[in-house]
Amino acid sequence: MRAARHLILTVLGAAGIALAAGVPAYAGQDTCPAGTLGVSRVIDVDTTGGPWFGEPHGDPNFLGPKEVVLTFDDGPSPANTRKILAALAKECTKATFFVVGEMVVLHPEVVKEVAEQGHTIGIHSWSHPNLARLPLKDVVQEVEATFDAAQKASPTPIAPFFRYPYLSSSKTTVDYMKSRNIGQFAVDIDSQDWRVRSSKPVIARIMAGLKRRGRGIILMHDIHQWTADALPTLLTQLKAGGYKVVQLKAKTPLQLIADVSPPVKPTKKAQARSVHKRSKATAWKLKHRNRMAQQVRKPSV
Repeated sequence: MRAARHLILTVLGAAGIALAAGVPAYAGQDTCPAGTLGVSRVIDVDTTGGPWFGEPHGDPNFLGPKEVVLTFDDGPSPANTRKILAALAKECTKATFFVVGEMVVLHPEVVKEVAEQGHTIGIHSWSHPNLARLPLKDVVQEVEATFDAAQKASPTPIAPFFRYPYLSSSKTTVDYMKSRNIGQFAVDIDSQDWRVRSSKPVIARIMAGLKRRGRGIILMHDIHQWTADALPTLLTQLKAGGYKVVQLKAKTPLQLIADVSPPVKPTKKAQARSVHKRSKATAWKLKHRNRMAQQVRKPSV
């Protein structure tokens, strides 16, 4: 009797902590309440040899009909990432977060929250450069320093999953990922949420892509408020459309490389020259991410 009473108090205590944090008590559990989207299945991904996932190089039959993988790039961003976490928790479902090293060192506590709520963490480089234009030594810094920072922030092993900034790779980068057994992630359905300023076109583009393809890896960004605002409605529409969320996890954890320093930040002159060479849309995305990083450094009042 005493043991049973202790078990009940322990469960109630854990639920109280979860509710106090604004997260449903079932957010990290395997069983979900009826009516929630949930997770239809978990795939333990074998990243041996650096395989691709998503178009155009990935296996088109990796996911079954009506299966989707939710992914978010460029974070963590405290307000928006937490709002996304709350929406995912309410539907008892999971996503993969491809984090940026510069943002990780600013907000390691958010990375910790992502991991504690049972989501998968991959990386998206340290400073979001076009890796196809970099020499191997710089690629190594961008990749390995980010894995190291993300793992230090996460209480659980992060996945050897990588998504290229601008979805831009080269033979040098691909060969390196293969040598390190890092899964290379592309995209099946691009929300293009960085092009807009409201949630409706984000939802519409994703649902249109799913109607056309029937399945796929969905790309969003957790640095945008309108994406965070869109997620509850998007999850509702996915559920209504009979779509099933698949969570990806790594079969084998990454073997970290010690003592890899983060890349040296370029001078303002070099940054301006780099931005000038990009298209207007891509330049806006880079400026917006940097602006957000500066804003979140300011203490809240």
